[in-house]
Amino acid sequence: METDLILFGAIILMFISFALFVWGFVPEKIEEDEIFGYRLTKRQRLLEENGLYALTLPLVKLFAHYMRNMPDLPFFKISELRPKLRDKLKRSGFMGAYTPNEFLGMCCVVALTVMVFFLFFTLVVSETGSANIPIAILAGLVSLALPYIQLNSAISQRLVELDLRLPYTVDLLLLSMRAGLDFMTAVDRVVTRGRQQNPDDPMIQELGVVLQEMRVGTARVDALLNLCERVQSDYLDTMVGAIIQSEKRGTPLAKVLEIQVDTIRNKRSQKIEKKASQAAVKILLPLMFIFGAVVIIVVGAMALRVMSDGAM
Repeated sequence: METDLILFGAIILMFISFALFVWGFVPEKIEEDEIFGYRLTKRQRLLEENGLYALTLPLVKLFAHYMRNMPDLPFFKISELRPKLRDKLKRSGFMGAYTPNEFLGMCCVVALTVMVFFLFFTLVVSETGSANIPIAILAGLVSLALPYIQLNSAISQRLVELDLRLPYTVDLLLLSMRAGLDFMTAVDRVVTRGRQQNPDDPMIQELGVVLQEMRVGTARVDALLNLCERVQSDYLDTMVGAIIQSEKRGTPLAKVLEIQVDTIRNKRSQKIEKKASQAAVKILLPLMFIFGAVVIIVVGAMALRVMSDGAM
């Protein structure tokens, strides 16, 4: 009977604590960053497909509200961090469809989740029946870096996908231009059909930004240079440089693109062959450890056999 009363009292205290937390921490109106374009489309799709994302997004927005109003600290310049995050989120394809403030809010949510998990975990495994608060806080602080690791991984993965999709996309542009379309119309056609087939194609997303910039009056050269600055791909830098040179010299753009796409494919093949040749050298180190372990087992067994025979 006493155990039931204690459990009932603990549940009531948890609800009271949660109510006080909501009353003291959650504001009446939460300011949100405006999102539009691909980021808005991606968020709507994630809300429909991912239940965990839909569950945590309100909490992310809550922390983002406080991050938006957070001043610069001597050891944490948040005003300098936001532009860097904005650039990284663009390069990652808007991971999670977050704004910079929402990304910082997600870091807080991850840290809070890890800290609560370690509190319960240390409470369960502890012999004294008390949670290890310092370890939980330390684990929460360390977990703040997990979203950054995921962000950098998303940037690297997206760059690989861009390099893979680049030759195929250029081939589509070539087919459209050989059919009589100019460059801008060909890009418009490729982007429109690409969004219908695969809206998450990174090359289609970047070409969509280029098309949007040209429509608002940005010169084609400037739009392509902005593309190189966003993506930071060696293959794309080479191709854009050739396009700029063709405009200066009056060379047909379709011919330049055809040469460049063949060059990109040759470079990729050479890169793959180089990695394949290096694999044989890199595998020698683990093979040496395996060979050493086998030698130790064989020699050890022989030594034990000799010692046992000598003892007899």
